[in-house]
Amino acid sequence: MKKIYYILTAVLAASTLISCEDFLTKTPETALSPSSFFKTASDLELWTNKFYNDLLEEPSIAETYADDMMGTALSAVQKGTRTSSSKSWSTPEVGSDGYISSNGTFTPLMNINYFLENSSNCPDEATREKYNGVAYFFRAYFYFKMVRQYGDMPWYDYVIGSSDTESLNKPRDPRGYVMMKVLEDCDKAYERLPEAWASGPLFHVSKNAALALKARAALFEGTFRKYHAGSEYVPQDQETYGDVTISSEWFLTQAYKAAETLIGKKSLYNGNTMGISGKATNASYREFFVLEDADPSETILARAYKSDESIAIRHGIQFDYKNGKRSATQRFVNHYLKNNGTPYTEEELATMQYAAQFKGRDPRLAQTIQGPGYIAIAESAPEQISWERTVSGYRVIKFISSAAHEGATTSTSDFALFRYAEVLLNYAEAKAELGILTDADVALAIDPIRARVGMPKMGTVPTTVDPLMEKYYPNAEGTQKAAILEIRRERTVELCFEGFRQWDLLRWKEGKWMVPASTEGFQGLYFPALGEYDLDGDGKMDVCLYQGTRPSTTAPEANIIEVAGNWSLTNGTSGNLTYYKQENYQWNEGRDYLWPIPEDQRQITGGALSQNPGWTDGM
Repeated sequence: MKKIYYILTAVLAASTLISCEDFLTKTPETALSPSSFFKTASDLELWTNKFYNDLLEEPSIAETYADDMMGTALSAVQKGTRTSSSKSWSTPEVGSDGYISSNGTFTPLMNINYFLENSSNCPDEATREKYNGVAYFFRAYFYFKMVRQYGDMPWYDYVIGSSDTESLNKPRDPRGYVMMKVLEDCDKAYERLPEAWASGPLFHVSKNAALALKARAALFEGTFRKYHAGSEYVPQDQETYGDVTISSEWFLTQAYKAAETLIGKKSLYNGNTMGISGKATNASYREFFVLEDADPSETILARAYKSDESIAIRHGIQFDYKNGKRSATQRFVNHYLKNNGTPYTEEELATMQYAAQFKGRDPRLAQTIQGPGYIAIAESAPEQISWERTVSGYRVIKFISSAAHEGATTSTSDFALFRYAEVLLNYAEAKAELGILTDADVALAIDPIRARVGMPKMGTVPTTVDPLMEKYYPNAEGTQKAAILEIRRERTVELCFEGFRQWDLLRWKEGKWMVPASTEGFQGLYFPALGEYDLDGDGKMDVCLYQGTRPSTTAPEANIIEVAGNWSLTNGTSGNLTYYKQENYQWNEGRDYLWPIPEDQRQITGGALSQNPGWTDGM
């Protein structure tokens, strides 16, 4: 029976923080003084357990909308409703479109630095250093997420005294400097953390987790700098701090070297213990995301959930997917290759209907999206398509287990936050962006991912640009542009709905594709005309589309769709079923790649915290 290793402890009671001084200087609420605490392994474990809860994402990140998935609502990023007055670093914030914190935004940082300043009370050096490694990991994780969202950030590696007005009011440090410090903390964590913990190794940060975080963070910064260099976001790519000169190339090198160190220490999950059946072949990919107990071969770090009735540690991803009608877009589906490893042309895809989308396709499509013959876990008969679960016709089934988990908080599958497939893709992408990807690298990092699902090897470094991928990513550039595009395709398919897509588009300077106005709405299934359709060929009408007078049909009530209001067809009475066409917010290239600095924090610091490009507030 699994245990929960990121325990919600009372030692660090959350408080509602009201000022910059408070959240940076307030001593953590505890009846224990530093001199009497931090002396034993139990003390250190109890304190650092809180970091897991405060900083690791929940499964809700799988619901982050970008250009790949839609539902019954849009994010603030997509609607253009982010404002400097709507956010605060002083109060708790939970949201899929940005930073997630269960306390005040800076509270975890204060607790981490407080720990590092007091852990020396523990006389056992080995124990002390192990838990210091945990703290360094989470400080790196904290700042990576903050830079990813806000850009330049003030760097604090100490607890600020209440009278230290200079520190309290310091301006933001350049993002490059902060990200350099993030990688330094990853190295410190790697040096101190164990290869694996004696108990719950997949739910504790480890050396492998430190490497995975370093690769992720360095790849993000390297590509962000490459594609935004010369803009207000990154005025100049190259900067020197002490004896270190950073640049996009420097970060990308750090990324692939960190990933390279990890390669071979893990492998890709390749099982089917649930006996998943149906037309979704090579079911190991689908099963990985619904395992009750995290898989040790591929998982690097996970959040644990528990099915024991006595301890209700559960999540609601399956409930949210059902009721929020989580649906893939046609743009996303178009990324999948034929099962012989070749791409479709845009012309081939333009009028392809439902059943044809899945025929002769990369098996991951039918393990990610409900296709013909889909059989739910623990069921024996194929499930009919239902518009009660989709707005596009492409229902997302990734993370979907049996019907027993469809309640509001009944999902108990563990959730992988870092997995080996991402590490492999990070390695390949960093080398391709540097223009140094080799055939051996392809064999090492891409071919195993494809082999897991029975897809042909990539084999060699791609040299021919796929016109569709070039259209989807017009800003991609480099001496190995064809390889960059194919790796982006592979990343889109393999890591879909795991919380990466929004951030990938932002770092690649392709943010506009998240906004419906850029594509005249998010498109779903293609229909050659209004009328009735047996989409999966089972002899039953699945959907009826109409305009005007409601027709008589044998399609289920929920699947009788009036093409009006939110729904439209791209060609009026034919084409791709489109949602959110009425949205008119236009992506702002000079502003929208970062979130605004909260206005209240700018006021508290007297303007020492500068505002991000393009954003306005009352200062």
